[in-house]
Amino acid sequence: MCHSNTLQTANPPRHIFGIVCLLNVLWTPVNFMVSAATNRGFSPAAVGLARWTSLALMMLLLLRSSWFRKITGHVALTKRDWWKCFGIGFFLFGPSHMLFYLSMGLVKQGLASEVEGTVILSTAPIFTGLLSYFVLHERLSARRVAAIALSFVGAYIVAVGFAFPSLVGHAKGNLTFGLGVMLECLMGVIAARISRRSSGVSVLSAQMLGGGVSFWVMPLLLPSVLPITFGTSFEAYLPVLYLIFISGLITFTIWYRIVESVPLTQLVVGIALQPPLAALIGWVFKGELPGRNAVIGGCVIMLALALGFLGKTEKVEAID
Repeated sequence: MCHSNTLQTANPPRHIFGIVCLLNVLWTPVNFMVSAATNRGFSPAAVGLARWTSLALMMLLLLRSSWFRKITGHVALTKRDWWKCFGIGFFLFGPSHMLFYLSMGLVKQGLASEVEGTVILSTAPIFTGLLSYFVLHERLSARRVAAIALSFVGAYIVAVGFAFPSLVGHAKGNLTFGLGVMLECLMGVIAARISRRSSGVSVLSAQMLGGGVSFWVMPLLLPSVLPITFGTSFEAYLPVLYLIFISGLITFTIWYRIVESVPLTQLVVGIALQPPLAALIGWVFKGELPGRNAVIGGCVIMLALALGFLGKTEKVEAID
């Protein structure tokens, strides 16, 4: 059964556009932080274990505060929905991020490419758009389809340019990263469906708990594939703290609040911001000057953002 619960007016608040852009700015350094942590003694599995266990526990504590529940619009989940969200976290959220972290290790071994990984990530709006059409009943207007397509094209130009990426020797890493992207897209769409009949923060809390548990279970089942080693220096924990607080607790809480009322097919266009932002980070911290591809691709992405966020937004529905 489907019933309409109007949560968004025809014209979206302009501040939503700025918030989504800011969230993607904060998410862009994630791969850099994971790489930094692994270079300082953390194994990929240990990064995920520390990050998602901490996030799950902090979210449970925060939800005990009436102030936090009020500002996040918390609505308690039914028992059935709580277990669904826990399952999403355990079977999709945790494994998808584990695959991302593993792919970072494969880059060091020459079995993956950060450039090709960026291209694969830029396909997320396409997967999410298709899944949102069938699962969330979101209408894919011509403007939205054009925005999604342009976001992918722009991200591809930034990452690769005007040629095909070299896949020789990188199949294992690309498959690992690509599977993670698909799992995360599926997770996000299912979570949005439940959020729109309850609240994003309640879904996120159960999902983080499931994801945290999965990071304890997976290394136990596959100890040789997923060894647990932690950094021993204070500097080793700095990137992990960023992953927990900045690109974790803050960004996910805000994102899940917005998902309650804005179509996912509109929000995911912002992912295309990450490749040019990554190029900018490389320039600032590594002295790698952005080339022609970054400039041209960035312009295409800005056009995609304009198409995706300006104009009217369809009303979302709460689906049982």
